[in-house]
Amino acid sequence: ITPDSDFPLPLLCRNMGHDDPPEKKRKKEDLHRPKSVYEDTNGVPRFGDPGRVLHVGLADGEMANRVVVVGHHSRAELLAGFLEPEVAGKDVFKLVSDRGFLTFTGCLGGQKLSIVSIGMGLSMMDFFVREARAVVKGPMAVVRFGTCGCLQEKVKVGGVSVASQGSALIQRNYSHFDSSNASTDGSSTPYLVSALCLPDEELSKAVSAMLKADLGTDKVNEGINITADSFYSSQGRKDPAFGDENDDLMEEVLSRYPQAITMEMETFQLLHLARSAKPQGNIRAAAAVVNVANRVTGDVVADEGLRTAEKDGGRALLKALAGLKL
Repeated sequence: ITPDSDFPLPLLCRNMGHDDPPEKKRKKEDLHRPKSVYEDTNGVPRFGDPGRVLHVGLADGEMANRVVVVGHHSRAELLAGFLEPEVAGKDVFKLVSDRGFLTFTGCLGGQKLSIVSIGMGLSMMDFFVREARAVVKGPMAVVRFGTCGCLQEKVKVGGVSVASQGSALIQRNYSHFDSSNASTDGSSTPYLVSALCLPDEELSKAVSAMLKADLGTDKVNEGINITADSFYSSQGRKDPAFGDENDDLMEEVLSRYPQAITMEMETFQLLHLARSAKPQGNIRAAAAVVNVANRVTGDVVADEGLRTAEKDGGRALLKALAGLKL
């Protein structure tokens, strides 16, 4: 038998009467069977040893029960500067997953805290919350610290807004844009707007209080957040390259939620999943965002103003979490 034979070697061996005993044969098959790239495909998949969750990349114990979640790696790096190592003489824990998540874990005032950068959108927040819950034992408190557009003229760029009154979700109604499914009586709407999902009251109050103490009351706004499933169509931006049917979307949203002050892409998902976690109250969540642009006036924050708000606001959130009793 030669390596370039037209027949698979195992088949030739069997045909020639050289089969191993069944027990020995099974051991050989196990030895050569390729290891699965991950396990538990119908649950929360893990890979490697120790088992790491598939997207965030963390193993048990590498994330704290208190977490500030951000969208941008540079913001995570900035806030990580406030942390001290868990063990003197060691570095603050840092892990970058191959799916784009960045995690720092250390201590502030003796309290273990994590900062996680997740990127943008509902799906990334979903990956984070579910996989964080899988690797953390005990109750959790999570505060989002992101950026947003402002929906009220009075909300100035460079400040921080807290979703103290909850968040509503805007979704593109995909069936509406499919001519084969669209209703002929005009009842189909291009966008779906949800009811409000509320934050954890105690945590949200602690976040607001610490922000006002550190930044000043004039720099902090409270109200309703609007989360959208897109940066473009679902936030009312005009793009002539697509038929988005969103000319009246912002007016519709503000008519339903006059207290809406911010719009971004993650807060609702965090609050919703926290409310959905079992047992109830297992995850407490709140959200604050830096006001980057005012959609009414067209004002956009300067680089220095953004950096200052990120640094001072982020430190305030870390302090609020460190002082929270779980």
